[in-house]
Amino acid sequence: MRMTIAPARAVSAIVSLMLAVPGPSFADSTVRCESSGYRYQHCSVDTNGRVTIQRQLSSTKCREGDNWGYDSRGIWVNKGCGAEFRVSGGGGGNNKALAAGVAIAGIAIVAALAARSSSNQNADVAPWAVGTFQGYDSLERTNVELTILPGGSVSGHAASHDFTGHLRGDQLEAGRTSFRISQAGNGFVATDLTNSGHRVNFLRSGGGY
Repeated sequence: MRMTIAPARAVSAIVSLMLAVPGPSFADSTVRCESSGYRYQHCSVDTNGRVTIQRQLSSTKCREGDNWGYDSRGIWVNKGCGAEFRVSGGGGGNNKALAAGVAIAGIAIVAALAARSSSNQNADVAPWAVGTFQGYDSLERTNVELTILPGGSVSGHAASHDFTGHLRGDQLEAGRTSFRISQAGNGFVATDLTNSGHRVNFLRSGGGY
């Protein structure tokens, strides 16, 4: 009798395997990263481990996932957040390589299972769509600034309002509005899915990764 493994069970098995691998030793370091003029800033650092706020420097409260976050290449801040961040990284030797090998294998298996279970799997965010962009919404008569992260998370500011959203493939969810985006020069054009006459041209104002 042929048996299939449910994706949830496969993920559980992979996580258990990764937890069984001895972890590398880490050394703490401190990195200062500030959003000057309420603009997006990326501070390059090896974040092989956990990142936490050690000391806030700005009057604006730093909130993870809203105006600061991190990935394997560094820490990003936005909308006035500034702080000294404690980073765990470095060391590891053979254990680190072994753990990385297990993680890569696990990611490959999970990706394969996800692809089989959903025919609507979205592609990764294109490099040209990652970064901070500025545009003018003629319908709403306001300037718009938004930041798109490699994972597709979106945060932005229009008039006196902040908003969040997500980019999946070429579909951008920004607040309560859905757009389809297409690359245009050093930026992209966002077209409202419910009103094709509502278009916003965005130009890159901050670097990607």
